[in-house]
Amino acid sequence: MSRLAVLDDAARPSGIPLRFTVPEQLREIPLEEEPGQRIRRTYESLATGLRGLSDEQRLRMVLVQELVLGKLLREGAVYVANCVARSEVEPTRLTAGQFSILVKEAKLHGDRPLLAVARGLASPGEPREIVLNEYPAGEALVIGEEVLVELPPMAGGYPVVRRQRVRQAQIVFAFPDRRRVAILAVSTQDLPDWDGYLRILNDLAHSVSFDPPGGSPLSRRLDGLG
Repeated sequence: MSRLAVLDDAARPSGIPLRFTVPEQLREIPLEEEPGQRIRRTYESLATGLRGLSDEQRLRMVLVQELVLGKLLREGAVYVANCVARSEVEPTRLTAGQFSILVKEAKLHGDRPLLAVARGLASPGEPREIVLNEYPAGEALVIGEEVLVELPPMAGGYPVVRRQRVRQAQIVFAFPDRRRVAILAVSTQDLPDWDGYLRILNDLAHSVSFDPPGGSPLSRRLDGLG
């Protein structure tokens, strides 16, 4: 079942809450958990919940999660979750993707502040897709690209550094006060299942709201006139 999440602390000092609905496919990673405990819990969860995985596959998934999670935390992640399921393209195979929400400071101006950001990101020859799309929370910047991620040697696994192609997308919203941006992101190395992960990210973006739990600004103004 989907559930509503409200990240009030993430919006400080503006006091503007970031609200979104967590899709039922996502399993949240506790960011405050001690790394060693998180690694053990994740490995045990994979061992019991996905019995078709080999030890090597479980180790690789845990390693990739910790590498990406460390990077996300340094960049301002306030929410991170995994999605592990049977592939829609090849049901006998398991597929995994990681979702995250970051909140970053920004100095935005104008009626369409993200338009200037989009123009700044556009670079001839870059294999990156950049579009502006409209959502209930307002206009958002959508970015898609493929990158190469280096995986370090793993005990009992690959003895050398490997490069893994990862596809990722970001949907960027401006907070109403233009002082911060909320970045919704997904990444996966299972490229055949990319469309499925993109649908989940799009659903997440459609649920985003910056209104307090009491309702929209319009509804509050109407209530005050009663």
